[in-house]
Amino acid sequence: MLWLAVYFPHWLLQYQSYHQGLPQGCELALFERQSGQILIASRAAAKLGVEAGQSLATAQALCSSLHLLAFEPYLSQEASHWLCQWSYGYSARVVPPVCPFEQTQPNRPSVTDTLLLEVGSMAKIFGGLDRLISQYQQAAEGYGLECQFALGENALLAQLGARYLPFTWPADAVCYDKGHPEPERAARVSACLAKREGRESAKEEEAQGEETKAQSIDDQVGASQVNLPQLDLKQIELKQVAPLPLPILPLPGHVLQACENMGLTQVEALLALPLKELGERFGESVLTLLAQLKGQLPQVHEFYQMPESYRHKLELLYEVSHLEGLAFPLGRMLGTLSAYLVQRQQAVLALSLTLVFRDLSLAPLCCEIRYPFAEHRADALLKLCRVQLESLTLAAPVISLAIQADTLVALSVQTPNWWQGEGKSDVCMRLISLLEARLGADKVKGLESCSHHLPELSWQTRSLSLSGSVSQSRSDARRRKCSAQDVASQKLENQMLNRCAEPRASYQGKTRALSEEASLFTDLFHGLCDGRIRPTWLLRQPEPLEPELVSLLKGPERLHSPWSASSPRDYYLARMHQGGLCWVFRSPEGLFLQGWFG
Repeated sequence: MLWLAVYFPHWLLQYQSYHQGLPQGCELALFERQSGQILIASRAAAKLGVEAGQSLATAQALCSSLHLLAFEPYLSQEASHWLCQWSYGYSARVVPPVCPFEQTQPNRPSVTDTLLLEVGSMAKIFGGLDRLISQYQQAAEGYGLECQFALGENALLAQLGARYLPFTWPADAVCYDKGHPEPERAARVSACLAKREGRESAKEEEAQGEETKAQSIDDQVGASQVNLPQLDLKQIELKQVAPLPLPILPLPGHVLQACENMGLTQVEALLALPLKELGERFGESVLTLLAQLKGQLPQVHEFYQMPESYRHKLELLYEVSHLEGLAFPLGRMLGTLSAYLVQRQQAVLALSLTLVFRDLSLAPLCCEIRYPFAEHRADALLKLCRVQLESLTLAAPVISLAIQADTLVALSVQTPNWWQGEGKSDVCMRLISLLEARLGADKVKGLESCSHHLPELSWQTRSLSLSGSVSQSRSDARRRKCSAQDVASQKLENQMLNRCAEPRASYQGKTRALSEEASLFTDLFHGLCDGRIRPTWLLRQPEPLEPELVSLLKGPERLHSPWSASSPRDYYLARMHQGGLCWVFRSPEGLFLQGWFG
């Protein structure tokens, strides 16, 4: 397997900087609670003299604008999951980075702060390793991450290479945003790519023929379209690592100290010693590491697996006393959730939002954010979340927030036809979601028919999100039934094509519209007369009606009541003297109004 090792020197700090909305290049440091000492400082803080091992007082004296963040075990786990989740879009085999401040297994040494991607199987998908790495670097820069790369078939050598021997980017091979390119440099990049592709195509043409030449031309066109530099990639080999200092190897501290006392300062000096004596002196762990360096023993990896449910906790660097201040960090968290949902091809029906107050005596505020039509887009997730939070009041300033999404369903994207634009059903679902977010799910209901003899009991209310799925399944069933009939299917196809195309003459469209309108009124009239059409609006309970207020137009139509009813009902189509068609029935108790025709 071919491995791409990515070294992130400040990934813990830059993870916090991205999600907290801090400007790039700000002074930020991570400290340990027990000792009160600095663990790692950002580049901006290091320029002002802040370094690892200093006390908090010394660091703050050197940099008054220093943002301090306490290290917690969950912090590295959250940051590692975040790195792996968006890296999952570039490879299905991702090895998480190891935090240097956590205890690792002594028999499984690993290079810290380095993430591994298996890219040998992904090169063709991205059109080459250089384009994969270029796109990955662009994504990392978008998240505010610094990174270094190295390639190798030996994972351990690739990790060491990414940290100490990274390949450099060409001076002119700079990735630009397509919306704001720099003309001169972009032209030089294109010329460099064209020249390089020309040399490669000339060499490959002799060996592989016209097919390889065509593929090279396609690669060149793809590179010019996305403005990605192609790099001269070389795999890290053992001979490149051998001259490096011995402390670069992930060995225990007592082993490194013993090697220093023996005068061993370089990796090649340790490799030259006999293995039997090394094993007797330092144990099996050193022999295992050397065998992995030489490629004689495979390195054991634990690949990242996407979790079945989503959890994300964020400690704020500042106190938030109003809900508007939570919009930015919450937006970043929901954006990460959206990427997780897209990668798993899922959508969320509900998520739990927990706000922790500065006053720990107050219970955390837990609220459920509902998405009745299973949402996965970041902007829609944030919009409905903000609407549902408008009715809340913060009892105290918030110091941390967490989201948890367990109610996940399969993502079902309905792509509208190109001539229709955005479907009406999508607009309706967004409106219903917004109404439910503002008013509550119990205030927005839909109507649904049910089987019962009495009209006032033949309908019921239910949640619109459920009725929407039911109506969708019914419409799908009707479409499947129509598709089974060849004649009906051909007729629907012809109607659709006629709607897409412009009429050859305007009078033809007007004539067809008038004909359809006349046919509709004719069907409506006959439906009212023979009882096929029922009233649009039914009253909750029949209301008594004076006979002199209506004129009976059609009837009677007897509807047999269930055995528990006292007497049958005779229904009539009637017209109110004040206007309006209605549906009434006569029983021994008198005349009653049942519903209205819309």
